[in-house]
Amino acid sequence: MKVLFVNGCIRGASSRTLGLCRAALEEIEAKYPGCQVEELVLDQETDLAPLRSDTLALRAELEEAGTFDHPMFRYARQFAGADLVVLGAPYWEYQFPALVRCYLEHISVGGVTFTYGEDGRPHGLCKAGRLLYITTAGGPILDRNCGFDYVKTLCGQMLQIPSIQWVGAECLDVWGEDVAARLAQAETSLRETVRSWD
Repeated sequence: MKVLFVNGCIRGASSRTLGLCRAALEEIEAKYPGCQVEELVLDQETDLAPLRSDTLALRAELEEAGTFDHPMFRYARQFAGADLVVLGAPYWEYQFPALVRCYLEHISVGGVTFTYGEDGRPHGLCKAGRLLYITTAGGPILDRNCGFDYVKTLCGQMLQIPSIQWVGAECLDVWGEDVAARLAQAETSLRETVRSWD
C-alpha cells in the first residue's frame, strides 16, 4: 500500500496540525504493516507555483499529446498512484494556505487524475480509495470547513475518491481553552477513525 502524506503544515515542526498528522500516520502504519509512506512537504517545493498563461499553454499542449512524463505532471502522477492520501493543512482564513491551493491545481490533470467521459462529466483515474484531511484552527470552525469542503468537492466529485473524511482541532487560540485537551481529543478521534477503516 502506498500512502501519500501531503504536508501543507507551513509552520514546520511547531505546527499543531503536523503533530496530529504524525499521530495519524503512526496509526496508519500500525493498521497497514509494511505500507510505504511518502511525504511531500509543500513548503519545500520551490517550483510549486500558481499556473500562469505560459505554463497553461504548455500543459494544454502536453495533455493533448498525452505526454504525461513531463516534470510539470509529477505531482499529479504521484497523487494518482497513491492508495491512501493524508492531507494536512491548517485552517487559515476559512480555508488553507495558498500552497495547498497551488498543489490542488497541479494534481488536477486530465488524463492523469481524471478524464472526461462521453457524457461530459469527469471520471476519476486515481487509485486512492480514501483521503483523510487533517486540520487545526485557532478559532471555531463552526458549521463551514471551507478548506475541507473544497477538497471534498474536488477529490470526491472530480477525482472520485470514494471515501473522504476530516478530523481537526479548533479554538486552539481562544483565551481560556484547554489546548492540550483539545489536541488530545483530536488525536484520539484520528486514531479511532483510522482503526475503524475496513
